[in-house]
Amino acid sequence: MVRRISIVLDDELYKEMERYMTEIGEVNRSRFIASLIAEKVGEAAKTPVASLIAIVYDHEVGDVAKHLTEVQHDFNDIIRVATHVHLDERNCLEVIHAVGDAQRIRELTSRISRIGRGIRYLKVVNIPREAL
Repeated sequence: MVRRISIVLDDELYKEMERYMTEIGEVNRSRFIASLIAEKVGEAAKTPVASLIAIVYDHEVGDVAKHLTEVQHDFNDIIRVATHVHLDERNCLEVIHAVGDAQRIRELTSRISRIGRGIRYLKVVNIPREAL
């Protein structure tokens, strides 16, 4: 079943949405808004989810790479794989693929966030169980 809803956006937010949709190549407003809602609902999920945790960090600041590895070892029950990409001389992108209880994934994300120094970007994308 599909439900039809209406939303009201101020003009500036609407223009930003349209610009972003054009930038990413999305042409369907309903699908775009539904995916944003699903992402937020997934973040609050209490059921098992699949998650992608993207981290950009400066490996020359402190022991950030060492701390990331230690945290990942503490969560090997939910981490399926991690990829590592060298972006430039100093910056690395790590993407952790995790599957499991939403609370456990939030704990993992919180531990990564608390590393602090050296972390430049942290983004979590939760895929709700219903989508799996």
